[in-house]
Amino acid sequence: MPLTARQRTAKNGSKRAPSFNKGKRPRKGSEGDYLVSNASTDLKSLAYPGGAVALLVLVTSRLAAAYFGHVADCDETYNYWEPLHYLVYGSGLQTWEYSPQYAIRSYAPLWLFAVPANFLKSFCTPVVIFYVIRALLAVLTALAEFMFYKAVCHEFGTNVGRLWLALAAPAAGMAASSAALLPSAWSGALAAAALACWWRRRYAPAVVFTAVNVLLSWPFTILLGAPIAIDMLILKRKYTEFIKWSLISLVVILVPTIAIDSWHYGRLVVAPWNIVAYNIFTEHGPDLYGVEPWTYYFVNGFLNFNFVWILALLCPLLLTLSQHVTSSSRPPLSLPYWLSLMPLGAWLVVFMLQPHKEERFLYPVYSLIPLAAAISLDALWRATQAVLRARRHSPPPAAPLARVFILAVAVASISRSISLYNNYHGPMSLLRSLPPTESATVCLGKDWYRSPSSFHLPEDCEVRFVKSEFSGQMPAPYDVGSNATRMVHPYFNDLNKEDTRTYIPPEKCHYLIDSDIGDPTPLQPDYHSDTQRWEVVNSVPILDAAKSDPLLRAFYVPFLSSRTNVYANLYLLRNKLLNA
Repeated sequence: MPLTARQRTAKNGSKRAPSFNKGKRPRKGSEGDYLVSNASTDLKSLAYPGGAVALLVLVTSRLAAAYFGHVADCDETYNYWEPLHYLVYGSGLQTWEYSPQYAIRSYAPLWLFAVPANFLKSFCTPVVIFYVIRALLAVLTALAEFMFYKAVCHEFGTNVGRLWLALAAPAAGMAASSAALLPSAWSGALAAAALACWWRRRYAPAVVFTAVNVLLSWPFTILLGAPIAIDMLILKRKYTEFIKWSLISLVVILVPTIAIDSWHYGRLVVAPWNIVAYNIFTEHGPDLYGVEPWTYYFVNGFLNFNFVWILALLCPLLLTLSQHVTSSSRPPLSLPYWLSLMPLGAWLVVFMLQPHKEERFLYPVYSLIPLAAAISLDALWRATQAVLRARRHSPPPAAPLARVFILAVAVASISRSISLYNNYHGPMSLLRSLPPTESATVCLGKDWYRSPSSFHLPEDCEVRFVKSEFSGQMPAPYDVGSNATRMVHPYFNDLNKEDTRTYIPPEKCHYLIDSDIGDPTPLQPDYHSDTQRWEVVNSVPILDAAKSDPLLRAFYVPFLSSRTNVYANLYLLRNKLLNA
């Protein structure tokens, strides 16, 4: 329920917005409040959530995403959940990135989750630990977003702040990233925290959060810290503070990281440098995987943020327009817009130019997308008011229009999230019908990329692969023993070349995951049709995207999506001959 101005004041413990009719000067960072107050107070009838309400909204939405969301990226499964499973249970799948020959992934951030997971494993099943870790990631992300929200209110005004909260809380993209065990997702939370500290002029934690992001999460996020460095070194000339906290962070973060990785790999390893060297200084780099056309992020951005994405892209144009028509009454911001929004613009330009494109690559700037959209809405409304008042017309009420837009965004966002759940959540529950105490080999074929990780298996089970039409490199099980992470295997390479030694024959599988998507081939037969060998233990629906309507499979529309979308079955098969 919207709060009154008196209730908001009591809840937030802060002063009400200044009345400029009394000649008071607005504080820095309240431009949105000033211009709307100077033109119309109608937009202020939107509720301004207090700290407790905003935090509750963010935590609730992120925890819901952690529980109902699925593992959307096979890189998350095989490069993070599987090595984490090894650190906890001593078994799991290893990829070439974790081979000591290449060592481009760090074990250090995984230990932040392995420590509590090792404590929990004595009284929790692996799948419970999986969801506990997702819940932990969701809460930490919500806390970073709460810091971001408070800082946005401080720097850009409460109008922009409450618009950001309304646009960000239901966003399907932010829900998907909030509980993902991916460095790009951690980077989104760390970047939000760093920017929040920067906008509040807390330079020391801003530098530390940026350093953690670069050294422990994803080295390329140094691009997001560039505006902070520009402000501190060029605009504010805080050389001593910048250098001091950069060096402290370098020692405190990088030294333990090098120690942990060097122990695991059995040689001196600086994993952040290795991943930079692979992506930039090798001839092939990451372009062996996921090469997409230039339109990829435009389509993906709309799927995850709908109309918010369009407004975010229009932000420079709408800001220029607004500043042109309202320049006479504009108070100074504590930071220029171009500097505050530089992380988003620079990140989009750099990653849109890369041939290798994936949805997770935009996770680090997800908090900035609804911010740019909120600034666009605020700027558009200010420009509209200025033009109408110049022509002696009364502007339309802002609050009803804002509520209609926010409602449309929320409906589209929730529709996207429901669609993802209906279409792809099946693998998260398929393996729960496995006997809890049985030691078995569970095999994946053509549906290898749908695996939610070994955490969804009983503790004594292992995952293996059977040959399919896919001809790229596959993970392989970690060796048994304390030095498994130091073993160099001949079947790993950095060229995505297939090695058949990572496969086992289907007849050696106790269980096998199969689907009836696509036509059968000699390498991808319909295993579920061979009733002499295979018995269906469980099946779940999975979207057959090629046979479904593109729009109605992307967004859930009641009655229409269920009629037009085509669902296949994902099967858990039991080898009757091997289990006899």
